[in-house]
Amino acid sequence: MQHHAMPPDLALADHPKTYSDPELKEYADEQAEDILESIVQYMPLALPVMAAILIFMLAFIAVFMA
Repeated sequence: MQHHAMPPDLALADHPKTYSDPELKEYADEQAEDILESIVQYMPLALPVMAAILIFMLAFIAVFMA
């Protein structure tokens, strides 16, 4: 028996050519948004805040262990 699955590069394509569910096609075409594109606008604020939290956590661990 021969395996008939699609190769991974086609199975994981950004925009498949066929959909088994019309609602899935509508969602994928209109509603789906790249996660990275949705959070890039918050990076100038999020990165320094997370870095500050990390520094304080490391300082707390150093003081606690001393």
